[in-house]
Amino acid sequence: MKGDGFLKGTLKLTLLSLVCLLAFSSNKRAGLEISVISPMEKTFPDIFPTGAAPRVLSFKCAANEYEPAQFVIRSPKAIQGVTIALSELVSKDGHKLQDIHWNFVGFIPLDSNTPDTTRADRCGCHDRVPEGEVIRLAPCKISDPLLEDEVVDLEANTTLPVWVTVHVPSGTPAGIYEGEARVKGQGIEDEVIPIELEVYPFELPKERNMYLTNWFMVEHISKAHNVELFSEKFWDMLGKYAKNMAEHRQNVVYTPWNQLITVYREGGGSWSYDYANFDRFVQTFMDAGVDGRIELTHIGTPSLLRHVEKGLYGVKVTDKKTGETVRVPGEEGLPPLLGSLQKHLEEKGWLEKAMLHVSDEPNYYTIDDWKKLARLAKKHAPGIKTIDAVSVPGFDGLLDVAVPLSLALEGEFELYKNEFQQGAGKELWFYTCCIPYGHYPNRFLDYPLSDLRVLHWMNYLFDVSGYLHWGLTFGWEEHDGTNFGPAKRFPPGDSHLIYPGKEGPMNSIRWETQRESLEDFEYFTLLEAKTAAIKEKLGPAADPIPADFRSKEIGGKIVKTFSDYVEDVDAIYSVKELLASEIIEIDKEPLFLFMTTPNTNIPVKIGPAVIKLQGVVEEGAKVKVNGVEVEILPDGGFVEIVQLEIDGQVVKIEVEKDGKKKTIEREFEVI
Repeated sequence: MKGDGFLKGTLKLTLLSLVCLLAFSSNKRAGLEISVISPMEKTFPDIFPTGAAPRVLSFKCAANEYEPAQFVIRSPKAIQGVTIALSELVSKDGHKLQDIHWNFVGFIPLDSNTPDTTRADRCGCHDRVPEGEVIRLAPCKISDPLLEDEVVDLEANTTLPVWVTVHVPSGTPAGIYEGEARVKGQGIEDEVIPIELEVYPFELPKERNMYLTNWFMVEHISKAHNVELFSEKFWDMLGKYAKNMAEHRQNVVYTPWNQLITVYREGGGSWSYDYANFDRFVQTFMDAGVDGRIELTHIGTPSLLRHVEKGLYGVKVTDKKTGETVRVPGEEGLPPLLGSLQKHLEEKGWLEKAMLHVSDEPNYYTIDDWKKLARLAKKHAPGIKTIDAVSVPGFDGLLDVAVPLSLALEGEFELYKNEFQQGAGKELWFYTCCIPYGHYPNRFLDYPLSDLRVLHWMNYLFDVSGYLHWGLTFGWEEHDGTNFGPAKRFPPGDSHLIYPGKEGPMNSIRWETQRESLEDFEYFTLLEAKTAAIKEKLGPAADPIPADFRSKEIGGKIVKTFSDYVEDVDAIYSVKELLASEIIEIDKEPLFLFMTTPNTNIPVKIGPAVIKLQGVVEEGAKVKVNGVEVEILPDGGFVEIVQLEIDGQVVKIEVEKDGKKKTIEREFEVI
């Protein structure tokens, strides 16, 4: 039987190699080159990247997950009418997966790089970016938008990237699914690229376990799609954007409440409020799945600038009798409006989800002005949480959700963690914008996608529950409606992450990569949850082992701090596969947990080189460490001191019970 299986496997590989060989020779006959590359690789029209062999589009993911792949096309001769055809994916058991689609990837022209934004009319102070951080010097064109065009003409000697996305719905059976992609064009034979999808035997939860917000404005959508604000066509278009955000795991909606609520002055001088647009706006996002938080826009002018007086925004009020509209000072209009808003949110069942911005980016010089505005908000709407992007800690309990810049959070991490403890009703998020740069990850167009991929690993590893960015749709207004390149005031790509398409939002490879990072966060969370469940089964002896020990140990192989992380694409994928394998294996019998001190990411010094291994197993199990049986205490716990050798630093743990065996190895660096 073994030999038969080997023969079948060998035959399968031989046939696959033959298909690839035939495709390769066909490429040469047609003058067409095709290369499968990582979806974390940005491309350029004048460079043809070489992919790995064999040429197969390979996907690995859980159910309820999206997964991308990428290939590039190039020809020495122009080819008209190039398009792609994808088959459905079918498993050996006959299960079919049809939610697979593709896009050509467009290029964005860059006139300047991130470090060139030192001019006075630009945001940020990018005077120096470490060598190698920018993937290519300007002027150049960099891949980003996922185009809507399904047929294009390929210019001679020009690289054309193709992005393929598979969505594995909840409940999809685990296994290997196969299909094919065909490259078609006028005057050439179809080029076939095999597709192989491995669906893991677990699925990501429907709920989101971290908060994500990317800001947008309703005017951007209205203008880009030429629909009147708050018309039926506008609401239809807004629904498409809400659906797109939900599909990309955004669960917080930036809500311009003071624009959506109509304030009336009644005949006797009293005030009334029309919440029709507000309710429809919020419900549109709730229905789409963006239902984690309602992020209410600022009541006060920005706190960022030191010498600019801070104050409340005014309130637009319409006289119900005359129809005349005036703007009253915030000190007069905001108190009753805030009180009415809290009451309305409570009636709708939305109060727990609501967060109110006070004044953007307070710092050491402006924090006292911020506190004055926050006290007003707390006085008139005490049930609404406050949130703001900040540069300093020390808010005297007035701020509920602190969102420091990533570099500020790294610099004063303990101060922020102590002030905004999650269990005390506070939350700690972080944000990036036109800064930080250099050694810190960001989502700029000229930065590697691996920077964006590790962004939400940091959320998990440092127990930071949310992420904010100001630019989902900003900067569109600077362009003529056809060229939505970088906004001139900001580092390239900072102002927007999506583009306006013909009938709705147009995605980007950065937007897709951010979703990948959010899905990675859920992998870490899932392993932690499974560990916690096993701890519960194994009893008190498992108490010393943190539920997040292994998940954070795995993540720590890539991310050390907010500014120290691995950018290597292969390393990131390798660790992601390790994470998946441990999710699959951890709750298989016999059950056991263990941790080491130090963990595998910390080199062990000779003197002698020893580690402490502490674990717990279910009753009746036997444990061997490096082939030597260890003593199990009555509660299932065990502790072993293991000496490492220079040439043998792998620790092998074997657990056996009732004929079932589990073997795990941990490798340490000895210095």
